[in-house]
Parts: sequence; structure tokens; C-alpha cells
Amino acid sequence: MVARFVLGLLVAIGLLQTDALAVDATSPISARFAGSDARPSYQKHVLPLMSKVGCSGRACHGSFQGQGGFRLSLFGYDFKQDFEALLGGDEPRVNLKSPHDSLILRKPTMQEEHGGEKLFDVGSWQYNILARWIETGAKDDSADNPAIDRLEIQPTELMFKKPGETMQLRVLAHWADGAVEDVTDLTRFRTNDESVAKVDEKTGVVRAEGAGDTHIVAFYDNGVAPVAALLPVGKQAGPDYPKVAAPTKVDELIVAKLRKLGIVPSELCTDEEFLRRASLDIGGTLPSPAEIRVFKADTSSDKRTKKIDELLARPTYVAWWTTVLCDITGNNTNQLEIAGKYHEQEWSRIWYDWIYRRVAENVPYDEMMAGLVLAVSRRPEQSYEDYCAEMTSYVRSEKPADFTGNDTLPQFWGRRNMQKPEEKALVFSYTFLGVRLQCAECHKHPFDQWTQQDFQSFQAFFTGVAYKRQDRRDPVVAQMMRAVGVEPDEGKANGNNPGRRLAQAARDGKTVPFPELIARLDAVPGTKAYKELKSVKGGSRVITPKVLGGEEVVLASYADPREPLMNWMRSADNPYFARAWVNRVWQKYFGVGIIEPADDLNLANPPSNAELLNYLTQGFVASGYDMKWLHRTIATSDAYQRSRKPNATNEPDRRNFSHAMLRRLPAEVAMDALSSATAGAAELAQFHGDVKSRYIGLKTTQGGDGRGQRLYSLGIFGRPDRITTCDCERSNDPTLLQSLYLYNDAEMYKLINAGGWITDLARVERSKDFPTLVAFTRKRLAEYEKAGDNVRAEKTRAELVKMEAVRELNVADRDGLIEELYLRTVSRLPTADERARALQEVNASESTSEGMRQMLWVLLNTKEFILNH
Repeated sequence: MVARFVLGLLVAIGLLQTDALAVDATSPISARFAGSDARPSYQKHVLPLMSKVGCSGRACHGSFQGQGGFRLSLFGYDFKQDFEALLGGDEPRVNLKSPHDSLILRKPTMQEEHGGEKLFDVGSWQYNILARWIETGAKDDSADNPAIDRLEIQPTELMFKKPGETMQLRVLAHWADGAVEDVTDLTRFRTNDESVAKVDEKTGVVRAEGAGDTHIVAFYDNGVAPVAALLPVGKQAGPDYPKVAAPTKVDELIVAKLRKLGIVPSELCTDEEFLRRASLDIGGTLPSPAEIRVFKADTSSDKRTKKIDELLARPTYVAWWTTVLCDITGNNTNQLEIAGKYHEQEWSRIWYDWIYRRVAENVPYDEMMAGLVLAVSRRPEQSYEDYCAEMTSYVRSEKPADFTGNDTLPQFWGRRNMQKPEEKALVFSYTFLGVRLQCAECHKHPFDQWTQQDFQSFQAFFTGVAYKRQDRRDPVVAQMMRAVGVEPDEGKANGNNPGRRLAQAARDGKTVPFPELIARLDAVPGTKAYKELKSVKGGSRVITPKVLGGEEVVLASYADPREPLMNWMRSADNPYFARAWVNRVWQKYFGVGIIEPADDLNLANPPSNAELLNYLTQGFVASGYDMKWLHRTIATSDAYQRSRKPNATNEPDRRNFSHAMLRRLPAEVAMDALSSATAGAAELAQFHGDVKSRYIGLKTTQGGDGRGQRLYSLGIFGRPDRITTCDCERSNDPTLLQSLYLYNDAEMYKLINAGGWITDLARVERSKDFPTLVAFTRKRLAEYEKAGDNVRAEKTRAELVKMEAVRELNVADRDGLIEELYLRTVSRLPTADERARALQEVNASESTSEGMRQMLWVLLNTKEFILNH
């Protein structure tokens, strides 16, 4: 009785709405608003309805230019803008005096001419929501409502039994104040793969289409939630699934998913396939013929695990994964002028060397990334003069100082495409979080929770981070310039370029002024961000920094505005930092990420195996961000070591890691593979240790040839320019140009015919007594050394090394040479049929070297060579 009295009193004084007592919020909205008594919410009902029926979609009023003079925010996420658009303008869509004459009711019901189709009927629940909102005053209640906490989808998983079967989704919105509401009727739905399951966007009914798995994604208010939809491939799913070995936790989690789908994984690959695959993925390098023979002959049960550890200890691992990190962090010579104009090549080299050292020392990933995030130019106690002297020491031509001992890499912030705060926010989120924020820069992200407000709050961290160029009016700067013969007021006239002269002076070892990276709590004077902030100061609202999906940050509590970002990324509950790197590494090994694309972590793009990604991420963090732990954990799994040959159940599988997938070699790896396959005997012996001359190493830091020009071949095979914030810049797709290059390009002709293995064979063939020639060369070397002729001695010594290697070649053993050729190119011995056909081809040639030349060209043009399998 007391409870009823209190409730009645609240209703009487207007503190509790009667419809809230009468209607269960967990019943369908279509039922609740079937009558005209329930009171709708602007945020919870009106805007979601307009999004659901398409009014605020891209093709209608949500487009950038709007439609018919009426523009809404995309999907209705800017409450204020949409409220003003509905009630204001030359032709208001809301008529408070005569609600049922409102255009938002008459146009969708086709009572008045409407450019689109009829969206609902007069008297329908949709009509009642809008009409009742207008009748009750058309209030914007968004400021009073709690934020949405999460969306709950029922059932939690859609496990279908046959094509054509349907299931109804139910979506519950959980608000921060604990309220729960059924919002199924106002939810937008999308399927991530229509070949597996389709969803009725109006009703939320899901229909199974074909075998496999995907996700159905629900969108309501600022909530995004996926639900898995699965249709087993065959009859072996669940209890009928065969016994499959799962020696590691990675395998357990993968097999658990495969069991649901009835997918039986392929057998393990052969030793030759494993060695080739692991050598390419870990070190970007083909195994040598000798290495293949030794590994094949090894009968120990743990030889694969030992080989993985051996590959991780090689300089090729360091070189290749440094290149991968330079891709992600954006080491591009042509973008580094902000860090110091005309020193771009030196900065690029320093960038590569700095990361190389940390990969070689297996510095924890978080510590390495902190060196970029929290980078500074000048130490607190360091004077500007001392700073410039130090920077000069790094770029001088003679014996440059070693920069790699520095704790941070300020050049990361010195790129031309990272000057404005919004540019920094985009690059930062891509590099460290694997999140694409481009959409949120202008409007609500269509597939994630990020709004334009979120983007602006995030970019506020970077307003005070900028490279400050030297002010030539400063007496210290002017004195430095005059000391090297450059006047501060000199201009570019008659071919004079003061900047180039200063850069050359630095290369000569003379101290010159350098720009410095500043990180402060507000915009740096003299920068673009400062000018933009000054132009709008006083007229715009204050943007409070806030981490993505987290809390607001009081920057005054920190000396560096980036410090709270690094703390957040290292926090145990951060959903992006460690996960993004784990997913990117996995993608390099399997050709597809657990989240794909690997740099697009968003709520509408869930992992194909969430338990697997969680396990690897937690293990990576628990290991102390040990990068080698991650490589080892992935490479030692049966999942990584499976054959590429599919079976009847797993042939269509592209996302559950049931078999190896064919992958085109990355550009640098492909060019190195061509170099090693065609290399002379002496060069091949040094190939695994000499990484500085390799395409996977320093050779490509400046784009390929050391002069800032990209090598034509690297461009053909998809090397990224490192300009955009997208992993898609690197293309591993096969193209016609790649086939033409391998088939008849001049560079290919040179690789095969100029100074390599084929030349070695021809040299032995031409020399009737090669051992005598070697002995003569040794004698000549001794004479040069005795005479003190160091130049000729060094040249002869190098020639002798090559001759010693060539002397081991036996051109009479054509069968042995064919084996060598197959091991050099496709990393395996030829089959009996291949051996017989190759011998026939060589025997029909005018010489052994000519026959081997033809065979080498053929093998280099096979898919087996250019693909990682």
C-alpha cells in the first residue's frame, strides 16, 4: 500500500511518467508504440527511428549535402545539429502548432510529395513515435539521458543446421543508469558475409545461406555489437568431429572453432615446406641448398622448434622485421623534411638503425613504441647550442655518431603528413592502435562507436606536439649560420639556397641550427596548429582530451601531453595497443589476420576467433611485450605448420586457419629471393649474414637505390610508399606487370646472366684446367702482398674467394646441378618426373650452363617460386 501511494504521489506531481509504469521497456518497441499514449525519447527513439528507416543515411538527408535543403547528421549521432535541423531552417520539419501537419510525418507517409519511397503508414508505431514526440513538445532530452553502456544481442550465437533456416535477433540496450530496453525495432543490422548469412534489416531475422561463419552486426545509438552466425560445413561438427591433435594452446583454440564448423584441418606440411615458409616469414630469406639438405637429414623430433629459434637469432630476422616496423611507423625519406630539410636521407637511415638495434636486442615492444610516442629532441638540461652540435654529429659524412643509443626517435613526429593535430591523431591511431579514425574526423564512424566529438577529444592530445623550426632572428641561430658562411637574411636567388648550404656544412661536420620537437600542453607558437588555434580562440568550445573509449584526461597533471596516452596504452584493459601488434604479426604469418583487415580494429569487424586473439594478447603482455615470444608461439603451432593442400571440408576456408594459404612474396622478399636463386656460389654463401646490401634491409630505406628513387622492381611487387595510414599500401596481389617482369625484363636477364651462378658454370666449362687457374691466382696474390700492393691484393683476394667457391662446381654432374637448381628456387628436391624432364632439357642443350640457364628461367617463372606456401 505504501509503495502504491508513493508511486501515485510521484505521478501526481509529475516526477514519474505514467507510461513508464504501464509499459515494460523490455517488450518490443513496435508493441509499446502501437497506441498513441507512450511517450518517446528524442535520443532513444526519434533519432534511431530516422536512422532505421534511412532518413539519416548516406543516400538521403545524412549525406554531406543533404537532400531537398534538409540535412541530418550521418546516422543521427549529432543530437544538437539534428534537433536544430528539424525545428529550424526555412522549412521546419516539425510543426508544434499542428503536429500531424509536420513534414517528418507527411513526407514519409507520402501525404506530401517525397523524393524517396513510402517509409511507414499513418497510425503505425513508427508514425506514433514521431507524432507523440511532437505532441509532447518535441524536446531534446539527449543532455539528460545517461550514455549507452552496451548492446546485448540474443541469442549470443547463431548456430544453424541447414541453409534456409532462420533465427530472430533481439537487441537490448543497457544504459549507464542500469535501465534496459528492447530496441530491436530501432536497430540497424548488417551482415559481414552474405554468402553465409543474410539479415532482414527491418526485422532482424537472420537466414542461413551457405556453410561457413560470419558476424551479424547491430547498430543502435552509439552502440555496436556483433553476433556470430555459423553453419557447419559437413556432418562432422560437434560430437561427430574426429580427434585432432592440438599440442599448443593456439591449436586448442583453433580446433575448438573448427569443431563447431565441422572443418577438419589439413595435415602438417613437409619439412622442406616448413623450412621455406618459416625462413621467408621470420627472416624474409630463402633457405640455402646446404641448409635444406641438413634439415631434411635431421631426424630429431624437435628440429622444427630448434630451427625457429635459430631463425629468430639471425640478422635476417632483425632486418626483415625492422622493415615491417618501418612500414607501420612510416619511415619515408620524402616525408622527413620537417625534422630537418635536406637531411631526409640521414633521418631515414637513423630511423631504420634505431629500430634495428631494438629488434636485435629484443627490446620489449611497449618500450620501443614509447620511444616514438614520448620522443623529444633536446634533453631538459641541454642547451640549444649543444643540441645542434649533437645533431650535427649524427649527419656528418665522416664517421657519423651513433644515434641508436638515444632513448627516443623524434623523427617519427617530423613527417610532412603529421603537422596538424588531426593528422597526428590519424597517424597515431593507425600506428599504435590499429584503428582507422578517418571517418570520425568529419562525422560519426559508420561501423564503430567513434563520433566527431571523440575524434576532436583525441586530437587534443597533439595540439602541443610539433617540430619548431629555427628562428633566424634568434641571436644564437644567427651566430651559428654566420659561422658557416650563411647570412640569416639570405634568400633563394640566382641559384643560392641557404638551406642546402647549411645541410652541406653539417655534413662537413660544422655545427648548424636544427629544428627541435616540442611537446607542451598547448599549441607551439610558430606552428600551423598555433595559428589555427589562435584564429578560432574565443569562438569555439573547449575540447577536453579523452582517450578512445576511455575517460577525460586533465593534461595539467602531466609534463608531456602524450604521457597519459602511453599510460593508457600500457594499461591492462587497453583494447587496442597490444592486440593491434599481435594481430599484425599473425597476419604476416598466415596471410589473413584474426581481425581482417589487420589495421581495422573496430566493433563491427570482430575477430574470427576472439578467444585466440585474447590468449595471444594476454600472453604477449604477460611476457613483457616480448616480440620473440610472439613469433615463437605462432610459428611452433601446428596451425602455422599445416599443409597448403586442402581436404573436402576445409577448401573454402579463408578465416579459420585450417590450412596454409598461398601468399605472394612481399616486394623486398621477392627481390632477395631472385638475388639468392641466381647468385654465384661465393655470394650465396654470404647471403644470410650480409643484410645491409639486402632488399629486406637498409637498401630500401631510401626507396631502393640510396638516392631517394624507388627501384622499379620494388614498385611492381607492391612495396608501400609509407605515406597513407593504411596497411593496404603494401600490395601482395599478383599482377600482369609482375609476370612480365619475371618473364623478360632486362633486370631479370642481368640477374640470370651477369656474374651469378650460371656465369660460374660457364666459367668452369670454358676453363680446361680450373685448378691450375686457381693456383696461378694464389701465386699472384702472394706477389702483390709481398710487394705491398694493397689495392691489387684486395681485388685479387676477393676474386680468389669466388674462384674457390666455383671450383667446387662439377659441371659433369648434371643430376646434382638440377638438384641444386630446385633447392635454390623452390627449396625442395625435384620429383622423379621433374628430374627426368630436366635432364632431357639439359642434355639437349649446347652446353650444361646453357641448359641450366633455361631451367633457371623456367623455375623463376613458376608460382611455386614467387609464392610462399
